[in-house]
Amino acid sequence: MKIKIFIAALALFGSTACNQSFLDQVPLSQRSEANFYQTTADFNNAVIGLYATLRNGGLYGPGNGSLFSMSEISTDNTDLGTTRVPLLIGLFEIDDYLVTISNTVVTSCWIGHYQGVARTNAILDRLPTANVPQASKDRFEGEAKFMRALFYFNLVRFFGDVQLVTKEITSPYGANDLPRSLAAQVYELILSDLRAAEEKLPATIPAGEAGRASRWAAKTLLGKVLLTQRQFAPAAAKLKEVIDARAHDLLPSYAAVFAHTTSFVANREVIFAVQNLSGQIGQGGNMWSEWAPFNAGIPLLGVGGGTGNGFNRPTADMERAYEPGDLRKEASMLTSYRNAAGAVVSANYVVKFRQQGALAGDSDVDFPILRYADVLLMYAEAMNETGQTAEAATLLNQVRRRAGLADLTSLGQAEMRLALEQERRVELAFENHRWFDLVRTERFLPVLNGKGLRAQAFHRFYPIPQREIDLNRALTQNQGY
Repeated sequence: MKIKIFIAALALFGSTACNQSFLDQVPLSQRSEANFYQTTADFNNAVIGLYATLRNGGLYGPGNGSLFSMSEISTDNTDLGTTRVPLLIGLFEIDDYLVTISNTVVTSCWIGHYQGVARTNAILDRLPTANVPQASKDRFEGEAKFMRALFYFNLVRFFGDVQLVTKEITSPYGANDLPRSLAAQVYELILSDLRAAEEKLPATIPAGEAGRASRWAAKTLLGKVLLTQRQFAPAAAKLKEVIDARAHDLLPSYAAVFAHTTSFVANREVIFAVQNLSGQIGQGGNMWSEWAPFNAGIPLLGVGGGTGNGFNRPTADMERAYEPGDLRKEASMLTSYRNAAGAVVSANYVVKFRQQGALAGDSDVDFPILRYADVLLMYAEAMNETGQTAEAATLLNQVRRRAGLADLTSLGQAEMRLALEQERRVELAFENHRWFDLVRTERFLPVLNGKGLRAQAFHRFYPIPQREIDLNRALTQNQGY
């Protein structure tokens, strides 16, 4: 089962308010900011609204959302792969390393994440005085802080210093003079939120609430944050807690991790994901229809499945990255299809999130943000960086064996770094990890420039959207833009 995403419940309650008394009069038959956040059910709906934020076009979905573009198309994994038209200029700027300060994809990313932060702060500010049982308060606080940490973790990695908002803003001009805070301060909030979340979130999520954040999601994200900060020993300790708990594990089949037929409850590998639900209710996924080859149409997608837009096309270099016999390759990407005439058409396209027969934009396939294979590879990296390379090899080979590959042996620390880089690329392909990984390990320029891509040092951050600077003179621009 999947939790139902009620976007409307929270859409009414933004970060603005008005002081005119006639606007404060609320009919009893309607819900508004004035009479919401009262009951356990209200807060539950508000928290579910937080999860709905993940489907915002500035975050993880759907199809050609900002994160897919900014963390995959911006690397050697994929290119845009579709016809160059003015409507897609923001995407092509990212693909070409010519991102402007008015880039619509980047702007959408900034706005979408701060919408999530605003919703989180509204919950956290109102929860302490609400007439809600303490156990429910703890759960809601844990979920809200986990989500705020995720929002800020993406923001600080994409933009560096960002505006740090920890309280609800009730004035439309409340953030107009708020400067950027140092990235170190943002990380302090992220760590604080996740440490609170891991204490307050439940270890087990009931089947009827499958998909909500658990204690293990908070610990996994905390381990990832610590690894990003190069705190290798604390990262290893935290990730080991996830492994030792045995609440999650690798599925025997790599393809099954992403299959719509694998229920969320049964999918022990996925720790936290963006959920998609078919039924033409506006909650389906469109990665399959959007990422299929341009104009592939019915032969590939089926009747009603869309035409294929060619977004997020695997590069030739990505295709070559898979070792012979790697079972993940055909589960992740294909290089051809047959058209209506039966002829073979050469085209690279992602099949990891395929749901054959699904209507266009109405797939059930979820998108994993945190999964157990990532935990093993992060733990291996942390162990290697603390001089425990032999232990790192054991973890690396656990992932490789599932892919049908032989163990790697006798690797030194430097060799292990490259082996983990390679393994993360093919294991986590098209899941929004590549850009973050290359920046985190300071391999962004060596790897991309070595393949002829035009990345420059300042591209490790994206520009602060110009519309935000126009509204707030306290904001400064990132170097190079």
